[in-house]
Amino acid sequence: MPDSSSLLHLFENRFSLTEEQSKILQSALFTRGIPLLDAFEKVGVADEIGILKVLSSHLGLQLLEREDYPEKPVLLEGVSMFFLRKHAILPIQVESGRVRVVMNDPLDLPLINILSSYFEDMDLNLCLGQREEIRTAIDRLYGAAAREAEALSRDGEGALFNQDLFEEDLEHLRGLAQEAPIVRLVNVLISRALDMRASDIHFEPFERTFQVRCRVDGVLFDLDQPAKNMQAAIVSRLKLMANLNIAERRLPQDGKIKLKFGSRDVDIRVSTVPTIYGESVVLRLLAQESVDYNLASVGMDSGQLRLMEELIERPYGMLLVTGPTGSGKTTTLYGVLKNLNSVKRKIITVEDPVEYQISGINQIQVKPQIDLTFANALRSLVRQDPDVLLIGEIRDKETADIAIESALTGHLVLSTLHTNDAPGAITRMRDLGIESFLMADSLLAVMAQRLVRVLCPHCKEPYTARDADMNRIRAVIPDLPSTVTLYHNKGCDKCGHTGYRGRQGIFELLKVNDAVRSAIVGEKSGGEIAEIAARESYRPLLHHGYGKALEGTTTLSEVLRVTSLSLNE
Repeated sequence: MPDSSSLLHLFENRFSLTEEQSKILQSALFTRGIPLLDAFEKVGVADEIGILKVLSSHLGLQLLEREDYPEKPVLLEGVSMFFLRKHAILPIQVESGRVRVVMNDPLDLPLINILSSYFEDMDLNLCLGQREEIRTAIDRLYGAAAREAEALSRDGEGALFNQDLFEEDLEHLRGLAQEAPIVRLVNVLISRALDMRASDIHFEPFERTFQVRCRVDGVLFDLDQPAKNMQAAIVSRLKLMANLNIAERRLPQDGKIKLKFGSRDVDIRVSTVPTIYGESVVLRLLAQESVDYNLASVGMDSGQLRLMEELIERPYGMLLVTGPTGSGKTTTLYGVLKNLNSVKRKIITVEDPVEYQISGINQIQVKPQIDLTFANALRSLVRQDPDVLLIGEIRDKETADIAIESALTGHLVLSTLHTNDAPGAITRMRDLGIESFLMADSLLAVMAQRLVRVLCPHCKEPYTARDADMNRIRAVIPDLPSTVTLYHNKGCDKCGHTGYRGRQGIFELLKVNDAVRSAIVGEKSGGEIAEIAARESYRPLLHHGYGKALEGTTTLSEVLRVTSLSLNE
Protein backbone atom coordinates (compact mmCIF):
# COMPACT_ATOMS: atom_id res chain seq x y z
CA MET A 1 0.00 0.00 0.00
CA PRO A 2 1.44 3.42 -0.94
CA ASP A 3 1.91 6.03 1.79
CA SER A 4 -1.73 7.19 2.06
CA SER A 5 -0.98 10.48 3.83
CA SER A 6 1.57 11.71 1.27
CA LEU A 7 -0.62 10.58 -1.62
CA LEU A 8 -3.64 12.32 -0.10
CA HIS A 9 -1.55 15.48 0.29
CA LEU A 10 -0.68 15.35 -3.42
CA PHE A 11 -4.37 15.02 -4.31
CA GLU A 12 -5.27 17.96 -2.01
CA ASN A 13 -2.72 20.20 -3.72
CA ARG A 14 -3.59 19.08 -7.26
CA PHE A 15 -7.37 19.48 -6.93
CA SER A 16 -7.54 22.15 -4.16
CA LEU A 17 -9.61 19.92 -1.88
CA THR A 18 -11.19 21.27 1.29
CA GLU A 19 -10.59 19.54 4.61
CA GLU A 20 -14.04 17.94 4.42
CA GLN A 21 -13.44 16.70 0.87
CA SER A 22 -10.09 15.30 1.93
CA LYS A 23 -11.68 13.30 4.76
CA ILE A 24 -14.37 11.91 2.42
CA LEU A 25 -11.71 10.94 -0.13
CA GLN A 26 -9.50 9.33 2.50
CA SER A 27 -12.41 7.26 3.83
CA ALA A 28 -13.54 6.22 0.34
CA LEU A 29 -10.08 5.24 -0.95
CA PHE A 30 -8.26 3.83 2.06
CA THR A 31 -10.99 2.68 4.46
CA ARG A 32 -14.00 1.59 2.40
CA GLY A 33 -12.07 0.52 -0.71
CA ILE A 34 -14.36 2.32 -3.18
CA PRO A 35 -13.00 2.20 -6.77
CA LEU A 36 -10.71 5.09 -7.67
CA LEU A 37 -12.93 7.13 -10.01
CA ASP A 38 -16.06 6.50 -7.92
CA ALA A 39 -14.25 7.80 -4.84
CA PHE A 40 -13.27 11.03 -6.61
CA GLU A 41 -16.84 11.50 -7.86
CA LYS A 42 -17.88 11.78 -4.21
CA VAL A 43 -15.76 14.93 -3.87
CA GLY A 44 -16.74 16.34 -7.26
CA VAL A 45 -13.49 15.59 -9.12
CA ALA A 46 -13.86 14.17 -12.63
CA ASP A 47 -10.35 14.84 -13.98
CA GLU A 48 -9.33 11.22 -14.63
CA ILE A 49 -6.10 12.14 -16.46
CA GLY A 50 -5.08 14.41 -13.60
CA ILE A 51 -5.77 11.67 -11.04
CA LEU A 52 -3.78 9.11 -13.02
CA LYS A 53 -0.86 11.50 -13.53
CA VAL A 54 -0.59 12.00 -9.75
CA LEU A 55 -0.62 8.22 -9.24
CA SER A 56 1.85 7.67 -12.08
CA SER A 57 4.33 10.11 -10.60
CA HIS A 58 3.88 8.96 -6.99
CA LEU A 59 3.92 5.21 -7.67
CA GLY A 60 6.38 5.20 -10.57
CA LEU A 61 3.91 3.53 -12.95
CA GLN A 62 3.75 4.31 -16.67
CA LEU A 63 0.55 5.98 -17.89
CA LEU A 64 -0.41 4.45 -21.25
CA GLU A 65 -1.77 6.28 -24.26
CA ARG A 66 -4.39 4.81 -26.59
CA GLU A 67 -1.74 3.69 -29.11
CA ASP A 68 0.14 1.74 -26.43
CA TYR A 69 -2.51 -0.99 -26.33
CA PRO A 70 -1.77 -4.21 -28.30
CA GLU A 71 -3.25 -5.11 -31.66
CA LYS A 72 -3.89 -8.76 -30.73
CA PRO A 73 -5.22 -10.32 -27.52
CA VAL A 74 -3.01 -12.06 -25.02
CA LEU A 75 -4.16 -15.69 -24.72
CA LEU A 76 -4.50 -16.60 -21.05
CA GLU A 77 -6.20 -19.51 -19.32
CA GLY A 78 -8.92 -18.84 -16.72
CA VAL A 79 -9.39 -15.10 -17.34
CA SER A 80 -12.98 -13.92 -17.84
CA MET A 81 -13.81 -11.04 -20.16
CA PHE A 82 -16.41 -9.85 -17.65
CA PHE A 83 -13.81 -9.79 -14.86
CA LEU A 84 -11.51 -7.70 -17.05
CA ARG A 85 -14.27 -5.21 -17.94
CA LYS A 86 -15.63 -4.93 -14.42
CA HIS A 87 -12.26 -4.07 -12.89
CA ALA A 88 -10.83 -2.25 -15.96
CA ILE A 89 -7.69 -4.37 -16.17
CA LEU A 90 -6.03 -5.84 -19.25
CA PRO A 91 -2.96 -8.10 -19.65
CA ILE A 92 -1.10 -6.57 -22.59
CA GLN A 93 2.18 -8.48 -22.72
CA VAL A 94 3.40 -11.85 -21.52
CA GLU A 95 6.95 -12.99 -22.07
CA SER A 96 9.36 -15.30 -20.30
CA GLY A 97 9.01 -14.66 -16.57
CA ARG A 98 7.21 -11.32 -16.89
CA VAL A 99 3.65 -10.09 -17.43
CA ARG A 100 2.54 -6.52 -18.07
CA VAL A 101 -0.96 -5.48 -16.98
CA VAL A 102 -2.68 -2.12 -17.45
CA MET A 103 -5.19 -1.17 -14.76
CA ASN A 104 -7.22 1.86 -13.77
CA ASP A 105 -7.11 1.53 -9.99
CA PRO A 106 -3.66 0.72 -8.58
CA LEU A 107 -4.98 1.31 -5.04
CA ASP A 108 -7.18 -1.81 -5.23
CA LEU A 109 -4.97 -4.14 -3.19
CA PRO A 110 -7.35 -7.16 -3.28
CA LEU A 111 -7.35 -6.97 -7.08
CA ILE A 112 -3.54 -6.75 -7.20
CA ASN A 113 -3.36 -9.76 -4.88
CA ILE A 114 -5.60 -11.71 -7.27
CA LEU A 115 -3.34 -10.77 -10.19
CA SER A 116 -0.22 -11.70 -8.21
CA SER A 117 -1.77 -15.05 -7.32
CA TYR A 118 -2.73 -15.76 -10.94
CA PHE A 119 0.76 -14.86 -12.20
CA GLU A 120 2.48 -16.37 -9.16
CA ASP A 121 5.59 -17.50 -11.05
CA MET A 122 6.02 -14.25 -13.00
CA ASP A 123 7.09 -10.67 -12.33
CA LEU A 124 3.98 -8.49 -12.39
CA ASN A 125 4.59 -5.14 -14.11
CA LEU A 126 1.68 -2.69 -13.63
CA CYS A 127 0.91 0.38 -15.68
CA LEU A 128 -1.99 2.82 -15.67
CA GLY A 129 -4.73 3.55 -18.19
CA GLN A 130 -8.02 5.40 -18.43
CA ARG A 131 -10.99 3.24 -17.49
CA GLU A 132 -12.95 3.57 -20.71
CA GLU A 133 -9.83 3.23 -22.87
CA ILE A 134 -9.08 -0.06 -21.12
CA ARG A 135 -12.65 -1.26 -21.62
CA THR A 136 -12.63 -0.16 -25.25
CA ALA A 137 -9.43 -2.19 -25.77
CA ILE A 138 -11.08 -5.20 -24.08
CA ASP A 139 -14.09 -4.86 -26.41
CA ARG A 140 -11.81 -4.57 -29.44
CA LEU A 141 -9.58 -7.49 -28.47
CA TYR A 142 -12.09 -9.80 -26.84
CA GLY A 143 -15.38 -8.91 -28.47
CA ALA A 144 -17.72 -5.94 -28.61
CA ALA A 145 -20.52 -8.11 -27.23
CA ALA A 146 -18.93 -7.96 -23.78
CA ARG A 147 -20.79 -4.79 -22.85
CA GLU A 148 -24.17 -6.09 -24.02
CA ALA A 149 -23.75 -9.47 -22.39
CA GLU A 150 -22.58 -7.81 -19.17
CA ALA A 151 -25.68 -5.63 -19.13
CA LEU A 152 -27.97 -8.59 -19.81
CA SER A 153 -26.49 -10.54 -16.95
CA ARG A 154 -27.43 -7.90 -14.37
CA ASP A 155 -30.59 -8.05 -12.30
CA GLY A 156 -33.69 -6.91 -14.07
CA GLU A 157 -33.24 -7.47 -17.77
CA GLY A 158 -31.02 -10.47 -17.08
CA ALA A 159 -33.84 -12.08 -15.12
CA LEU A 160 -35.39 -12.96 -18.47
CA PHE A 161 -32.71 -15.62 -18.76
CA ASN A 162 -33.78 -17.60 -15.69
CA GLN A 163 -32.91 -21.22 -16.45
CA ASP A 164 -36.20 -22.53 -15.02
CA LEU A 165 -38.30 -20.67 -17.60
CA PHE A 166 -37.00 -22.80 -20.43
CA GLU A 167 -38.12 -26.13 -19.08
CA GLU A 168 -41.75 -25.24 -19.73
CA ASP A 169 -41.73 -22.47 -22.33
CA LEU A 170 -39.94 -23.51 -25.51
CA GLU A 171 -41.40 -20.69 -27.59
CA HIS A 172 -40.06 -18.18 -25.09
CA LEU A 173 -36.67 -19.87 -25.36
CA ARG A 174 -36.78 -19.74 -29.15
CA GLY A 175 -37.62 -16.05 -29.02
CA LEU A 176 -34.80 -15.20 -26.62
CA ALA A 177 -32.30 -17.16 -28.71
CA GLN A 178 -33.22 -14.99 -31.70
CA GLU A 179 -32.94 -11.64 -29.88
CA ALA A 180 -30.24 -9.31 -31.19
CA PRO A 181 -27.92 -9.33 -28.12
CA ILE A 182 -27.67 -13.14 -28.08
CA VAL A 183 -27.28 -13.30 -31.86
CA ARG A 184 -24.49 -10.72 -31.75
CA LEU A 185 -22.75 -12.39 -28.81
CA VAL A 186 -22.66 -15.78 -30.56
CA ASN A 187 -21.47 -14.20 -33.81
CA VAL A 188 -18.72 -12.28 -32.02
CA LEU A 189 -17.52 -15.41 -30.22
CA ILE A 190 -17.25 -17.28 -33.52
CA SER A 191 -15.57 -14.33 -35.23
CA ARG A 192 -13.04 -13.94 -32.42
CA ALA A 193 -12.24 -17.65 -32.53
CA LEU A 194 -11.64 -17.42 -36.29
CA ASP A 195 -9.36 -14.40 -35.78
CA MET A 196 -7.38 -16.47 -33.27
CA ARG A 197 -7.07 -19.31 -35.85
CA ALA A 198 -9.09 -21.61 -33.57
CA SER A 199 -10.13 -25.04 -34.80
CA ASP A 200 -12.88 -25.61 -32.19
CA ILE A 201 -15.09 -23.66 -29.77
CA HIS A 202 -16.30 -25.41 -26.59
CA PHE A 203 -19.43 -24.16 -24.77
CA GLU A 204 -19.23 -25.95 -21.42
CA PRO A 205 -21.84 -25.80 -18.61
CA PHE A 206 -20.73 -26.23 -15.01
CA GLU A 207 -22.57 -25.93 -11.72
CA ARG A 208 -22.08 -22.17 -11.27
CA THR A 209 -20.41 -21.07 -14.50
CA PHE A 210 -20.81 -21.28 -18.27
CA GLN A 211 -17.37 -21.49 -19.87
CA VAL A 212 -16.45 -20.81 -23.50
CA ARG A 213 -13.03 -22.04 -24.63
CA CYS A 214 -11.36 -22.35 -28.02
CA ARG A 215 -8.59 -24.60 -29.28
CA VAL A 216 -5.69 -22.79 -30.96
CA ASP A 217 -2.88 -24.90 -32.43
CA GLY A 218 -4.18 -27.89 -30.48
CA VAL A 219 -4.24 -26.16 -27.05
CA LEU A 220 -7.35 -24.86 -25.27
CA PHE A 221 -7.61 -21.21 -24.16
CA ASP A 222 -10.44 -19.39 -22.40
CA LEU A 223 -12.45 -17.31 -24.85
CA ASP A 224 -15.19 -15.96 -22.57
CA GLN A 225 -17.33 -16.69 -19.55
CA PRO A 226 -20.89 -15.45 -20.16
CA ALA A 227 -23.25 -15.23 -17.21
CA LYS A 228 -24.64 -18.63 -16.16
CA ASN A 229 -28.21 -17.39 -16.67
CA MET A 230 -27.46 -16.80 -20.38
CA GLN A 231 -26.52 -20.45 -20.92
CA ALA A 232 -29.85 -21.71 -22.21
CA ALA A 233 -30.33 -18.86 -24.67
CA ILE A 234 -26.79 -19.23 -26.10
CA VAL A 235 -27.10 -23.01 -26.47
CA SER A 236 -30.52 -22.63 -28.07
CA ARG A 237 -29.14 -20.04 -30.50
CA LEU A 238 -26.42 -22.47 -31.59
CA LYS A 239 -28.95 -25.29 -31.99
CA LEU A 240 -31.27 -23.08 -34.07
CA MET A 241 -28.36 -22.11 -36.34
CA ALA A 242 -27.60 -25.81 -36.86
CA ASN A 243 -31.28 -26.74 -37.43
CA LEU A 244 -31.31 -28.96 -34.35
CA ASN A 245 -34.26 -29.71 -32.10
CA ILE A 246 -34.09 -27.21 -29.21
CA ALA A 247 -36.71 -29.22 -27.28
CA GLU A 248 -34.48 -32.30 -27.19
CA ARG A 249 -31.99 -31.93 -24.34
CA ARG A 250 -31.67 -35.57 -23.29
CA LEU A 251 -29.86 -36.99 -26.36
CA PRO A 252 -26.75 -35.97 -28.32
CA GLN A 253 -27.35 -34.16 -31.61
CA ASP A 254 -25.15 -33.29 -34.60
CA GLY A 255 -25.62 -30.58 -37.18
CA LYS A 256 -23.94 -28.12 -39.52
CA ILE A 257 -23.82 -24.35 -39.92
CA LYS A 258 -22.65 -22.43 -43.00
CA LEU A 259 -21.60 -18.83 -42.29
CA LYS A 260 -19.87 -16.00 -44.10
CA PHE A 261 -17.67 -13.67 -42.05
CA GLY A 262 -16.44 -10.93 -44.34
CA SER A 263 -14.69 -12.73 -47.18
CA ARG A 264 -14.45 -16.00 -45.21
CA ASP A 265 -16.76 -18.91 -45.94
CA VAL A 266 -16.92 -21.09 -42.84
CA ASP A 267 -18.45 -24.54 -42.44
CA ILE A 268 -19.14 -25.39 -38.80
CA ARG A 269 -19.76 -28.86 -37.45
CA VAL A 270 -21.96 -28.77 -34.35
CA SER A 271 -22.10 -31.45 -31.67
CA THR A 272 -24.27 -31.31 -28.53
CA VAL A 273 -24.26 -33.73 -25.61
CA PRO A 274 -26.27 -33.60 -22.36
CA THR A 275 -24.31 -33.14 -19.12
CA ILE A 276 -25.55 -32.92 -15.53
CA TYR A 277 -25.47 -29.09 -15.73
CA GLY A 278 -26.95 -28.63 -19.20
CA GLU A 279 -25.96 -29.24 -22.80
CA SER A 280 -22.32 -29.03 -23.82
CA VAL A 281 -21.82 -27.75 -27.38
CA VAL A 282 -18.67 -28.04 -29.50
CA LEU A 283 -18.28 -26.18 -32.78
CA ARG A 284 -15.65 -27.47 -35.23
CA LEU A 285 -14.60 -24.53 -37.42
CA LEU A 286 -13.77 -25.55 -40.97
CA ALA A 287 -12.59 -22.39 -42.75
CA GLN A 288 -11.90 -23.46 -46.33
CA GLU A 289 -9.13 -20.92 -46.96
CA SER A 290 -7.20 -22.02 -43.86
CA VAL A 291 -6.58 -25.59 -45.04
CA ASP A 292 -3.59 -26.48 -47.18
CA TYR A 293 -4.01 -29.80 -48.97
CA ASN A 294 -0.44 -29.74 -50.29
CA LEU A 295 1.37 -32.93 -49.29
CA ALA A 296 4.72 -31.13 -49.52
CA SER A 297 3.75 -28.63 -46.80
CA VAL A 298 2.43 -30.92 -44.04
CA GLY A 299 5.90 -31.25 -42.52
CA MET A 300 7.51 -34.44 -43.90
CA ASP A 301 11.25 -34.47 -44.45
CA SER A 302 12.55 -34.89 -47.99
CA GLY A 303 13.08 -38.65 -47.66
CA GLN A 304 9.60 -39.30 -46.26
CA LEU A 305 8.00 -37.11 -48.94
CA ARG A 306 9.89 -38.81 -51.75
CA LEU A 307 8.88 -42.27 -50.49
CA MET A 308 5.28 -41.21 -49.98
CA GLU A 309 5.03 -39.77 -53.51
CA GLU A 310 6.44 -43.02 -54.87
CA LEU A 311 4.02 -45.22 -52.86
CA ILE A 312 0.84 -43.36 -53.84
CA GLU A 313 1.62 -43.85 -57.53
CA ARG A 314 1.27 -47.63 -57.08
CA PRO A 315 -1.81 -48.96 -58.91
CA TYR A 316 -3.05 -51.01 -55.95
CA GLY A 317 -2.35 -51.72 -52.30
CA MET A 318 -3.25 -50.12 -48.98
CA LEU A 319 -1.71 -47.13 -47.22
CA LEU A 320 -2.66 -46.52 -43.57
CA VAL A 321 -2.22 -43.28 -41.61
CA THR A 322 -2.36 -43.66 -37.84
CA GLY A 323 -2.48 -41.39 -34.83
CA PRO A 324 -4.89 -40.06 -32.20
CA THR A 325 -7.86 -37.79 -32.91
CA GLY A 326 -6.69 -34.35 -34.02
CA SER A 327 -3.26 -35.46 -35.22
CA GLY A 328 -3.81 -34.27 -38.82
CA LYS A 329 -4.49 -37.65 -40.48
CA THR A 330 -7.33 -36.28 -42.62
CA THR A 331 -5.26 -33.32 -43.83
CA THR A 332 -2.44 -35.68 -44.85
CA LEU A 333 -4.82 -37.95 -46.76
CA TYR A 334 -6.43 -34.95 -48.47
CA GLY A 335 -2.91 -33.94 -49.52
CA VAL A 336 -2.47 -37.41 -51.02
CA LEU A 337 -5.79 -37.06 -52.85
CA LYS A 338 -4.74 -33.68 -54.23
CA ASN A 339 -1.62 -35.29 -55.72
CA LEU A 340 -3.67 -38.14 -57.19
CA ASN A 341 -6.63 -36.07 -58.39
CA SER A 342 -6.58 -36.05 -62.18
CA VAL A 343 -8.88 -36.75 -65.09
CA LYS A 344 -7.27 -40.20 -65.46
CA ARG A 345 -8.34 -41.45 -62.02
CA LYS A 346 -11.71 -42.01 -60.40
CA ILE A 347 -11.46 -41.27 -56.69
CA ILE A 348 -14.22 -42.10 -54.19
CA THR A 349 -14.15 -41.32 -50.47
CA VAL A 350 -16.34 -42.61 -47.64
CA GLU A 351 -16.07 -40.26 -44.65
CA ASP A 352 -17.67 -39.54 -41.30
CA PRO A 353 -18.08 -36.65 -41.65
CA VAL A 354 -17.04 -35.09 -44.97
CA GLU A 355 -15.02 -32.18 -43.59
CA TYR A 356 -13.95 -30.49 -46.83
CA GLN A 357 -15.36 -30.75 -50.31
CA ILE A 358 -12.81 -31.39 -53.07
CA SER A 359 -13.65 -30.74 -56.69
CA GLY A 360 -13.32 -33.77 -58.95
CA ILE A 361 -13.69 -36.35 -56.15
CA ASN A 362 -16.81 -38.35 -55.28
CA GLN A 363 -17.31 -37.94 -51.52
CA ILE A 364 -19.85 -39.97 -49.53
CA GLN A 365 -21.08 -39.12 -46.05
CA VAL A 366 -21.65 -42.08 -43.72
CA LYS A 367 -25.15 -42.10 -42.17
CA PRO A 368 -25.48 -44.88 -39.59
CA GLN A 369 -29.10 -43.91 -38.81
CA ILE A 370 -30.14 -45.21 -42.26
CA ASP A 371 -27.60 -48.07 -42.13
CA LEU A 372 -25.18 -46.35 -44.53
CA THR A 373 -22.07 -47.53 -42.68
CA PHE A 374 -18.49 -47.68 -43.93
CA ALA A 375 -18.89 -51.38 -44.73
CA ASN A 376 -22.25 -51.03 -46.50
CA ALA A 377 -21.06 -48.07 -48.55
CA LEU A 378 -17.85 -49.86 -49.55
CA ARG A 379 -19.70 -52.94 -50.82
CA SER A 380 -21.42 -50.78 -53.41
CA LEU A 381 -18.44 -48.59 -54.21
CA VAL A 382 -16.21 -51.38 -55.49
CA ARG A 383 -18.79 -51.78 -58.27
CA GLN A 384 -18.37 -48.07 -59.14
CA ASP A 385 -15.02 -48.87 -60.79
CA PRO A 386 -12.82 -46.57 -58.66
CA ASP A 387 -9.07 -46.29 -59.00
CA VAL A 388 -8.58 -44.83 -55.52
CA LEU A 389 -10.70 -45.44 -52.41
CA LEU A 390 -10.38 -43.35 -49.27
CA ILE A 391 -12.00 -44.89 -46.19
CA GLY A 392 -12.31 -42.34 -43.39
CA GLU A 393 -11.50 -44.86 -40.66
CA ILE A 394 -11.23 -48.62 -40.25
CA ARG A 395 -13.30 -49.31 -37.15
CA ASP A 396 -14.33 -52.96 -37.42
CA LYS A 397 -13.48 -56.27 -39.07
CA GLU A 398 -16.12 -55.89 -41.77
CA THR A 399 -14.67 -52.59 -43.00
CA ALA A 400 -11.13 -53.94 -42.72
CA ASP A 401 -12.02 -57.04 -44.76
CA ILE A 402 -13.48 -54.96 -47.61
CA ALA A 403 -10.50 -52.56 -47.52
CA ILE A 404 -8.03 -55.46 -47.74
CA GLU A 405 -10.04 -57.13 -50.51
CA SER A 406 -10.17 -53.87 -52.48
CA ALA A 407 -6.41 -53.39 -52.11
CA LEU A 408 -5.81 -56.93 -53.41
CA THR A 409 -8.12 -56.53 -56.40
CA GLY A 410 -6.60 -53.55 -58.14
CA HIS A 411 -7.49 -50.50 -56.06
CA LEU A 412 -5.31 -48.03 -54.16
CA VAL A 413 -6.88 -47.85 -50.69
CA LEU A 414 -6.17 -45.04 -48.21
CA SER A 415 -7.44 -45.16 -44.64
CA THR A 416 -6.77 -44.31 -40.99
CA LEU A 417 -6.43 -46.22 -37.73
CA HIS A 418 -6.19 -45.07 -34.13
CA THR A 419 -2.84 -46.46 -33.01
CA ASN A 420 0.13 -44.82 -31.30
CA ASP A 421 2.77 -45.76 -33.86
CA ALA A 422 3.13 -47.31 -37.30
CA PRO A 423 4.09 -50.87 -36.24
CA GLY A 424 1.13 -50.83 -33.84
CA ALA A 425 -1.21 -50.74 -36.86
CA ILE A 426 -0.17 -54.31 -37.70
CA THR A 427 -1.14 -55.48 -34.21
CA ARG A 428 -4.40 -53.52 -34.37
CA MET A 429 -5.40 -55.13 -37.67
CA ARG A 430 -4.67 -58.57 -36.19
CA ASP A 431 -6.88 -57.68 -33.22
CA LEU A 432 -9.69 -56.89 -35.69
CA GLY A 433 -9.35 -60.42 -37.06
CA ILE A 434 -7.36 -59.81 -40.26
CA GLU A 435 -5.08 -62.65 -41.30
CA SER A 436 -1.37 -61.77 -41.31
CA PHE A 437 -0.76 -63.08 -44.83
CA LEU A 438 -3.52 -60.79 -46.17
CA MET A 439 -1.92 -57.78 -44.50
CA ALA A 440 1.49 -58.72 -45.83
CA ASP A 441 0.14 -58.95 -49.39
CA SER A 442 -1.95 -55.76 -49.31
CA LEU A 443 -0.08 -53.19 -47.17
CA LEU A 444 2.24 -50.76 -48.94
CA ALA A 445 3.15 -48.70 -45.86
CA VAL A 446 1.92 -47.37 -42.54
CA MET A 447 2.50 -43.77 -41.51
CA ALA A 448 2.07 -42.47 -37.94
CA GLN A 449 1.90 -38.77 -37.22
CA ARG A 450 1.38 -36.05 -34.62
CA LEU A 451 1.03 -32.27 -34.87
CA VAL A 452 3.52 -29.99 -33.11
CA ARG A 453 3.14 -26.25 -32.68
CA VAL A 454 5.56 -24.22 -34.80
CA LEU A 455 7.68 -21.57 -33.07
CA CYS A 456 6.87 -17.96 -33.91
CA PRO A 457 9.76 -16.79 -36.14
CA HIS A 458 9.54 -13.26 -34.72
CA CYS A 459 10.24 -14.05 -31.07
CA LYS A 460 11.76 -17.53 -30.64
CA GLU A 461 14.86 -17.53 -28.42
CA PRO A 462 17.91 -19.81 -28.89
CA TYR A 463 19.67 -21.53 -26.01
CA THR A 464 22.41 -24.12 -25.67
CA ALA A 465 20.98 -27.57 -24.98
CA ARG A 466 21.48 -28.83 -21.43
CA ASP A 467 23.13 -32.18 -20.65
CA ALA A 468 19.73 -33.78 -19.98
CA ASP A 469 18.47 -32.56 -23.36
CA MET A 470 21.58 -33.88 -25.11
CA ASN A 471 21.25 -37.31 -23.49
CA ARG A 472 17.58 -37.51 -24.43
CA ILE A 473 18.18 -36.57 -28.07
CA ARG A 474 21.34 -38.69 -28.40
CA ALA A 475 19.35 -41.78 -27.39
CA VAL A 476 17.40 -41.38 -30.65
CA ILE A 477 19.89 -39.47 -32.85
CA PRO A 478 23.34 -40.81 -31.83
CA ASP A 479 25.51 -38.73 -34.18
CA LEU A 480 25.04 -35.36 -32.43
CA PRO A 481 27.79 -32.72 -32.20
CA SER A 482 29.14 -31.90 -28.72
CA THR A 483 26.81 -28.88 -28.37
CA VAL A 484 23.54 -28.06 -30.11
CA THR A 485 21.19 -25.09 -30.12
CA LEU A 486 17.52 -25.46 -29.17
CA TYR A 487 14.81 -22.79 -28.93
CA HIS A 488 12.37 -21.41 -26.35
CA ASN A 489 8.90 -20.04 -27.11
CA LYS A 490 8.91 -16.42 -25.87
CA GLY A 491 5.71 -14.70 -27.08
CA CYS A 492 4.97 -11.46 -28.93
CA ASP A 493 2.06 -9.52 -30.46
CA LYS A 494 2.28 -11.49 -33.71
CA CYS A 495 1.61 -14.87 -32.06
CA GLY A 496 -0.86 -13.81 -29.35
CA HIS A 497 1.97 -14.07 -26.79
CA THR A 498 2.01 -17.88 -26.97
CA GLY A 499 5.35 -18.16 -28.76
CA TYR A 500 3.81 -20.43 -31.40
CA ARG A 501 2.03 -19.83 -34.67
CA GLY A 502 0.60 -22.71 -36.70
CA ARG A 503 1.34 -26.43 -36.60
CA GLN A 504 3.31 -28.99 -38.58
CA GLY A 505 3.34 -32.75 -38.63
CA ILE A 506 6.02 -35.08 -37.35
CA PHE A 507 5.99 -38.50 -39.00
CA GLU A 508 7.26 -42.05 -38.98
CA LEU A 509 6.90 -44.03 -42.19
CA LEU A 510 7.05 -47.83 -42.11
CA LYS A 511 7.47 -49.20 -45.63
CA VAL A 512 6.35 -52.82 -46.00
CA ASN A 513 9.40 -54.26 -47.74
CA ASP A 514 10.37 -57.96 -47.96
CA ALA A 515 11.83 -58.05 -44.44
CA VAL A 516 8.79 -56.41 -42.88
CA ARG A 517 6.47 -58.59 -44.95
CA SER A 518 8.17 -61.71 -43.61
CA ALA A 519 7.88 -60.39 -40.05
CA ILE A 520 4.15 -59.78 -40.52
CA VAL A 521 3.59 -63.30 -41.87
CA GLY A 522 5.67 -64.63 -38.98
CA GLU A 523 3.27 -63.02 -36.49
CA LYS A 524 6.00 -60.78 -35.06
CA SER A 525 4.98 -58.14 -32.50
CA GLY A 526 4.95 -54.42 -33.25
CA GLY A 527 8.23 -53.91 -31.37
CA GLU A 528 9.96 -56.67 -33.30
CA ILE A 529 8.68 -55.30 -36.61
CA ALA A 530 10.03 -51.84 -35.64
CA GLU A 531 13.48 -53.32 -34.94
CA ILE A 532 13.53 -55.12 -38.29
CA ALA A 533 12.37 -52.01 -40.19
CA ALA A 534 14.92 -49.81 -38.36
CA ARG A 535 17.73 -51.72 -40.07
CA GLU A 536 16.65 -49.96 -43.27
CA SER A 537 14.81 -46.62 -43.54
CA TYR A 538 12.30 -46.68 -40.66
CA ARG A 539 12.80 -44.06 -37.93
CA PRO A 540 10.41 -43.47 -35.00
CA LEU A 541 8.33 -40.33 -34.43
CA LEU A 542 10.82 -38.97 -31.89
CA HIS A 543 13.57 -39.02 -34.52
CA HIS A 544 11.64 -36.64 -36.76
CA GLY A 545 10.39 -34.59 -33.80
CA TYR A 546 13.86 -34.07 -32.34
CA GLY A 547 15.05 -33.14 -35.82
CA LYS A 548 12.46 -30.36 -35.97
CA ALA A 549 13.53 -29.15 -32.52
CA LEU A 550 17.18 -29.06 -33.64
CA GLU A 551 16.33 -27.08 -36.77
CA GLY A 552 14.35 -24.51 -34.73
CA THR A 553 10.90 -25.38 -36.04
CA THR A 554 9.51 -26.30 -32.62
CA THR A 555 10.56 -26.81 -28.99
CA LEU A 556 11.78 -29.98 -27.31
CA SER A 557 8.93 -29.76 -24.77
CA GLU A 558 6.37 -29.57 -27.59
CA VAL A 559 7.72 -32.75 -29.19
CA LEU A 560 7.59 -34.53 -25.85
CA ARG A 561 4.05 -33.23 -25.22
CA VAL A 562 2.59 -34.73 -28.39
CA THR A 563 4.50 -38.00 -28.04
CA SER A 564 3.13 -38.48 -24.50
CA LEU A 565 6.51 -38.14 -22.82
CA SER A 566 7.66 -35.59 -20.25
CA LEU A 567 10.88 -33.71 -19.66
CA ASN A 568 11.33 -35.66 -16.41
CA GLU A 569 11.19 -39.11 -17.99
